[in-house]
This record gives sequence, structure tokens and C-alpha cells, in this order.
Amino acid sequence: MKLEKTTIDLWKIKFEESLPGLLDAIQTQRSDAFLIGASIFDIYVTEKWIDNFSRATNDADFTIEYFGDPQEYNSICKKLLNLGYQKDDKHPYRYHPKLKQGIYTYVDLLTFTTNPELEENAKKVMSVGEGFNFEGMDFAKKLPLHFEENVFLPNPLALIYLKMKSYYHNPDRRKDFVDLMELILRISTTDKIFNELKSIAASVSTEHVKSDFLKMCDYIENDKGRPWDLDDIKVEMDSRGLLREFEFKEIPQTVEFFRSKLFT
Repeated sequence: MKLEKTTIDLWKIKFEESLPGLLDAIQTQRSDAFLIGASIFDIYVTEKWIDNFSRATNDADFTIEYFGDPQEYNSICKKLLNLGYQKDDKHPYRYHPKLKQGIYTYVDLLTFTTNPELEENAKKVMSVGEGFNFEGMDFAKKLPLHFEENVFLPNPLALIYLKMKSYYHNPDRRKDFVDLMELILRISTTDKIFNELKSIAASVSTEHVKSDFLKMCDYIENDKGRPWDLDDIKVEMDSRGLLREFEFKEIPQTVEFFRSKLFT
């Protein structure tokens, strides 16, 4: 699964217009960086992997892999400040460009690690609390979508998994549950990428990833309640117009279809 060159070229322009110098600053470092968050859905739409997405976002989220040297992350932050970006007063990892133009008004510059021994220091580097978690990034690193140089995007299945983990650890983030459900619903209405996603699912070597997917699907298909209770997100799904597109009572059957296509 890969991004088309036309898609990459288009979004490089969009990022540079909104967040000038950001990609260049990231590419000066050796570590890989991932675009995460809702902005990815716009790129999936550009690729026509999904027809639409209900939630717009005005920020981009990039996370830089941390191997123990804070200088890589800090040097990118310094480059942004030298370019005239302003550091947010409340969120130390958030940077606002000098001029507001384009579709994004700020970037959240994060870091991540898949090494448990480095997690505490990684959180300190970007000044976040203990509640911040890196779960799902190990899967996101497998079969990613190459964007530019050392910049990658999670494939759609990995993004669903990242959203799963985010909501599981913080149920107040209902938007993440809605996001992953919308992605499942939209993927299930077309046959465009099922074969590629099935190959990705078959490549999962860590049993807990497959188990997490199957457990979530089982809860939804059989109405087992929390943490995967659709009633918890019905209001937000409705507010985003999704219940005008998808019949709420039929969502469990769609999830069953999605699971059976990918994991059987």
C-alpha cells in the first residue's frame, strides 16, 4: 500500500503553505517521523480510499521517534522558533506559525518510543504528563505509508489501532472512538482497499494486536457494553452527520463484515 506521487506533491504544498519549514526541519534529523491524528483522513480522501470524512481539523500532528537523544527533537523545535513560530503557553509541544494561512493553524510536535525503558524520558522531552501513552506505535511502524524522506503515515488499519488505544486509555476522547468507527464504516462501503488491508492484517506478528482488534469487534457485534459501547458515541456520531449516512442499528453487522473480511 502506498501513496501516489500526486497525493504527496499536493500535501507537501498544503503543509508548506500552512506550516512553512516544518517538513524541512523534520527531514534534517535521522529519526523517522509520523503524521498522526485527524489530518491523515484528508490524505486518505485524496487517495480515494474513503469517499469523505466528517471531521475537519485545523492542526497537524507529527511525532518523532525517540532513541534516547533529546537533541533530535529539541533541534526541530529550535528550528521552528528560528522560523518565527510561537510556542503555545498551555501546550509545550504546540507551535503556531508566524502567519495564519492555509488549512492548519498550528502543529503539535510530539515524540514517541517503542522501548518501554525510554518512555519516561520521552515524555519529559515533550513535557507531557504520565497519562500520555505510546501504545500502537509499534504497529504503526509496520508497513507504513512513505510520504517524504523520513516522514511516514500509518496505514488505515494501523490508524484504526492507534485510535483504539487512544480511546481505551482515555474514554473522554470519544472523538477517537467515532473516528475509528467512521473509518471502518467508510472502508466497508467500498471494495477499494480490502485486499491490501487483508495483507496488512495477515502480516501482524504480535498476537496482542490481532487480539485487540477481535475483542473490540466482538464487543460491538454482540453489544457487550464498555469500553466499546456504541451508545456512548451515538450523540457525537449524530452531531457529525454520520447517522444520516449509516443506520445506527446496522453498525454491528458492518463491523462483523469488516472483521470477517480482514481476519478470517
